[in-house]
Amino acid sequence: MYESQFGISGLPFQLSPDPSFYFDSRAHHDAMAELRRGVAERARCMVVSGEIGAGKTTLVRTLLGELPPDGVAVAHIVSTQLDAAELIAATSIGFGIPPAGATAEDRLEQLLAFLRDTRDAGRHAVLIVDEAQNLRPQALQPLVRIFSEHRSENLRFQLCLVGQPELRAMLQRADMHDMRALITVSCHLGPISREETRSYIEHRLRKVGWSGKPSFQPDAFDAVFEASGGIPRRINLLCNRVMLACFLVSESRIDAAAVRQAARDLLSELGDAEASREPDATSPAAAALHGGTAGGAPARRGVERPVQAGPLLCVAAGLADHLKAAALMRAFRLHSNLPTAGLVRAHANDALERGRALFAGLDIDAVTIPLALAERDCDAQDMNVAFEGVLGRTPFGAVIVFDATPCSLACARAAREHGVPVIHVGAGRREQLPGAQADAGRQIDELSDLLYTSDAEASRALAEEGVPAERVHCVGNLVVDAIEMALRVPMVTSPAGTLPVPLASRPIGRNGYGVVAIHRESHLRDAAVMQQFMSILADVNRDLFLVWLGDADSLRQHPSTGQAQPFGDRALVLPAQPYPDYLILLREATCILTDAWTVQEEATTLGVPCLTLGSHPASPLTVSVGSNVVVGTSRTLATRVVWECIFNGGKRGRVPPLWDGKAASRIASYLRAWLPGRSRDEVDRVARTAGAVRR
Repeated sequence: MYESQFGISGLPFQLSPDPSFYFDSRAHHDAMAELRRGVAERARCMVVSGEIGAGKTTLVRTLLGELPPDGVAVAHIVSTQLDAAELIAATSIGFGIPPAGATAEDRLEQLLAFLRDTRDAGRHAVLIVDEAQNLRPQALQPLVRIFSEHRSENLRFQLCLVGQPELRAMLQRADMHDMRALITVSCHLGPISREETRSYIEHRLRKVGWSGKPSFQPDAFDAVFEASGGIPRRINLLCNRVMLACFLVSESRIDAAAVRQAARDLLSELGDAEASREPDATSPAAAALHGGTAGGAPARRGVERPVQAGPLLCVAAGLADHLKAAALMRAFRLHSNLPTAGLVRAHANDALERGRALFAGLDIDAVTIPLALAERDCDAQDMNVAFEGVLGRTPFGAVIVFDATPCSLACARAAREHGVPVIHVGAGRREQLPGAQADAGRQIDELSDLLYTSDAEASRALAEEGVPAERVHCVGNLVVDAIEMALRVPMVTSPAGTLPVPLASRPIGRNGYGVVAIHRESHLRDAAVMQQFMSILADVNRDLFLVWLGDADSLRQHPSTGQAQPFGDRALVLPAQPYPDYLILLREATCILTDAWTVQEEATTLGVPCLTLGSHPASPLTVSVGSNVVVGTSRTLATRVVWECIFNGGKRGRVPPLWDGKAASRIASYLRAWLPGRSRDEVDRVARTAGAVRR
């Protein structure tokens, strides 16, 4: 429509996958390199996952375009919840095999005969299954049989599974072990960066002969990135709309205001009542922006009792819970018709104040319900009774609990007794904890109606325990969401925005500093363990200035130290910091020494080397993928790892899959499809009333 006015030869932002428009972003470049390696090495199975609209299909089609057509037979099918027989039938059709067999075994034999003929002709066959996350659990078993039972025949057959992030969770199921064994190439596509967004837009424009008309102003590219989240399909949709808008008013200059107006118009026209907010997962607007169809979000309940309309409650004990609640509550506000949650504060601590910057704009004091229970030695019965008092006042839609804490378990039990659905964020983590906490995570998972996991290992643990798959969603880690939020907030204690003032004025030295964060009560209360820690830290302190994050009075009174400054001028004890300041302190450190899972996850997210102290198992992903090294109570190992950090930068690792700052948004999208409808005004009014009553 607008091509002639702008002097271009075609539509630059069409939504259909087109290899000629392939954009080699950093993530796409790395993924393409992996796929090329897989093809060259005849990998049996390759997996490409990514967000809707991230460019998975374009990537695969670009790869296929590089292959000699006379040397490769390709079948490209789109999965729509196929079972094993249907998948084999679709594969046969894709390869052009006449459907002569009457049974599934007949069709499988026909496929095998085709693969043998292809091999004998000096060719190889590639099967691409798109939207593979929709496959039935056992659909891939016939293909697994081909690879395993006919391996000696050298059939030259390759399988490429392409799908949304849920594909990775599906492949981690206990019954997918044989399938996982075949995977030798795996890559994930996420959003492109802010800088790449500009290059992407200009790349597509140049493909159709763009000569600068319309002109995109620098702030327009930023506005496109902010509105689209860096997802290529959303960029295409928005840029097409803004160019159409310019055409209609004979404008040739596109700035940020034009982009934002086009985004609002687009959402409004598609039926979203709150165009300024991110569309919810089931609205027509979301269907367009996310590349699906209205009503396409997974309406999975798995609940043994009806879900009632009503406000949500996030239960928070320590700082980590508050940070995760902040990320969730902000995501809820960005999804139309999804209620803002109330916040139940279990303990009278400083967690809300330390994380207050993350609650900005949420009117958090109006929807907070304080239980004000003692933080140490809190009795589960007292927690249960206090929380029942909250549940008895208002009909709530669901209770959200975090991780495997005694507080979460007590509140999950109370909610269950009152018939209120329980949602467990951080499910499937089987951390070895002492005493009564040892089985808390498993008990909470059994009580919960929806279980959100942070990684595939946690999802696999739930599958092995028999938890129905429809109750489990792998969404990523809310800690990462909180970190990304906090790093956008100015520091509180240091106007200069570098380091906390008490540290900035100390002679740290050229080796930098290490942060010490000992959080586990079982360690802090054990004089023998703390003495071991202090010996390790004394050795480390010879080479590295130490910053101990904790309470100076408690440290002074501890029998293993006897003083508030156990290492003299070569260390500094800092009180608890506001979360944005705390993160800057971690980010700029040479290394971190801790015994806490959350700190290990923060270190991995920030790419800072981390040493885990003590006998408790470390967070598995931070060790296998991230920046964590377990030193236990070994002084020799700790010293060696610190030297590695000082002289060679230490272990930085990489951020695990789905730890992309979008876990809260995924949870909100699932909940929107799961919860019954109720107006935001009504739910917010009830939540505020409940908060006012409790205060």
